[in-house]
Amino acid sequence: MQRTVTQIPGWHIETWEQPSGADASQDAHLVWRDPAAPRLRVAVLDGVTPTRRCRTVAGVAGPMYAAAVTRIALQRSGRGLVESLRAANHHLHDRSLPRSRDQTQTCVTAADVFDDGRIELVRAGDCEAWARTSAGWTHLGTGTALRPSVEVAWERWQDSNRTCGRDERHDAEERYLGRPAAWTSTALGRFPQPVIRKFTFHDAHELVLASDGARLREDVLGELSAWLAGLRRWERRRAATRRAAEKVHDDVTVIRMISGRG
Repeated sequence: MQRTVTQIPGWHIETWEQPSGADASQDAHLVWRDPAAPRLRVAVLDGVTPTRRCRTVAGVAGPMYAAAVTRIALQRSGRGLVESLRAANHHLHDRSLPRSRDQTQTCVTAADVFDDGRIELVRAGDCEAWARTSAGWTHLGTGTALRPSVEVAWERWQDSNRTCGRDERHDAEERYLGRPAAWTSTALGRFPQPVIRKFTFHDAHELVLASDGARLREDVLGELSAWLAGLRRWERRRAATRRAAEKVHDDVTVIRMISGRG
């Protein structure tokens, strides 16, 4: 697990990154100080596993391209988070494709951390975020991005089809998940208009953003380095219980920000 430490006025920032295997990671991250506004923008992006029909762009795999486009959109100075995500979605979505699952798409959670202590955060898809204050941890978009009834139906299908292949899984995903109403927030590029969740928070001492491949829970946030160091061993132990062409490993990207003010 590659770890990087960055010091930005007011914040100690750590990032962890690891691809799922020998190929390059389809995750990405952003730590960027906007020169036109009193804010630090951070983001974690998770390119969605492509189907066989997902396009490549100039030789770049669809998920990596989607994450790169979104990362660039987030670096337009002076533009808000929601506006940035909608711009990326407009660029990525291909209206000629009949199936949403075949789109070039990426999940993203991004936050603007303002100098006055205010935090604005957006979630598109199933990347995750937590904020810590003196009262403890607050969940800012964690766990599945599916509506509860859809999640139950999708879990039931996976339990009943543990030995299916990836193509069959993708077909089922389109049947169960191929409409915006199935989601509380949607990966960018999947639908003509994204479903975006918004949060506002104040005075966080710590902020954690992660792709879902990190498999974080609140109880591991206090020992984040140890959890990530042992993640692959934990995944291998549970590999026998995986379902419906589920991957043993995912790409991992995590950002942790710790305030230096108090």
